[in-house]
Amino acid sequence: MSNYHCLDIEFLNIDFNLYSIKRGTEVSKVHHAHLYTKKNKIELRIFFDDKTYFGEKLMDWASKVDWKKFGSFLKVEVTKNYKNERLQRVDLSEAKLLSCTDSSGYYEDRKRYIKIKIDTVKFYWDPVEGENHTAEFYFADKGFRVVEPFYSFLSPTSFLRNDGKFDIGRMKSSTMFYKLGKSSFRPEFNFVAKDNRKERVATVTKEPKIQFKYKKGITEKEAVFYGDVVLKLASFYHHIKIDYILSRIHLPENTITIKNIEQKNFLDTSGNLWGFEIYWNFNKFLQASWQKETVKNFAILSKAIALFNQSLLVDSYSTFLIRYNIIETCDKQKQDNVRFTSALDKKQTKAKQNEALEKLLETIDKKEHEDFKKRWHSVQTFLQNKPMKNQLVSFLESQNLDTKTFPVKIDDLKKLRNNITHGSIDQINPEQLRQANILLYRISGILILNLMGIKEWKLNIKIH
Repeated sequence: MSNYHCLDIEFLNIDFNLYSIKRGTEVSKVHHAHLYTKKNKIELRIFFDDKTYFGEKLMDWASKVDWKKFGSFLKVEVTKNYKNERLQRVDLSEAKLLSCTDSSGYYEDRKRYIKIKIDTVKFYWDPVEGENHTAEFYFADKGFRVVEPFYSFLSPTSFLRNDGKFDIGRMKSSTMFYKLGKSSFRPEFNFVAKDNRKERVATVTKEPKIQFKYKKGITEKEAVFYGDVVLKLASFYHHIKIDYILSRIHLPENTITIKNIEQKNFLDTSGNLWGFEIYWNFNKFLQASWQKETVKNFAILSKAIALFNQSLLVDSYSTFLIRYNIIETCDKQKQDNVRFTSALDKKQTKAKQNEALEKLLETIDKKEHEDFKKRWHSVQTFLQNKPMKNQLVSFLESQNLDTKTFPVKIDDLKKLRNNITHGSIDQINPEQLRQANILLYRISGILILNLMGIKEWKLNIKIH
């Protein structure tokens, strides 16, 4: 069996004959391609006729488009005479372009190709008997920390008899499945054994994953969404962006596998919820009542958690701006205008306002009276409204945070933001910035917990 999949690819609504100074013969609308998927690589080799200069034209086109939308330009079909009876179709619509390489040395079976690397691919296969309504989402390397606490170590099943049986058992109180919408899930290891009778060492590799069970009627969209929810929970708890590298979803009509390339982080951090005065392990965290609010607020949570983890990877100035932005991201409240209480009826009020206008006009040059009257009428509504409460203070107080107790005052936080934004670094006190970043770390984490519906936190206002 070949180590690639055969595809026919069409670039939608793109005339490649308009690109590159080398015109050549007309570019074909459909190109044959080989799709290779390995552990850390997803590669397309798109074949073309040398005389069309398609490789150079594709490179020229790619330099002018958004690489994040690369998959949206593709129409993909499995080649008809390609022998893989279980494969129904291949979807590249979500793929981002990572690199595009053309070389005169790229030939396969005397056919020229251009090499394209992308970050994701989705396969639809015939269903697997006996696996229906289940799924497994495999973590990249950084996800090992999510699953590891749920297991003990490799040990003999019996110390009393030497029967050659070993097991890696789950820790007590960590065998349960956690409910989420139409699903239930738990962190698990997939064990891969490797041995040779003639060698003294046998190995067992532990692959971290989230195992799902679904109720009947689950859709592909819902299954992917539940996987994303758990991924965000794990990323927030452990303070680092964690990715899936492979997802396998078993539905009645097909089995869907999604292959992803891990997005490497430059720094490896680790964390928990202690900074918010919650001393839970991840198992305890999953047992909390987060499901309803997390699903409802998932769009905001996704952005806030990504920012939260990004703030741990940058310099102190950027950290401050990102954490301040988390507050603004979480703040979706709208303050209603509150009007002053009138002491007169409408007719009396109107008369007094006209008297006031006449007095004010005495201070303005007569040539500009008409312009002043227009301005006067435009501010009448604003004058009847009471001053609005500080938006930042109002939002934080709505989140049960007492701004009067903050070790760095709200006005000082605003000044820091303005100075950093405007490049006035010399006006910033480094110690105040350090304390502000610690405070904003705690506040932003609490806001995320509130969006999840978790209220067991406490704000520690002491900064050493």
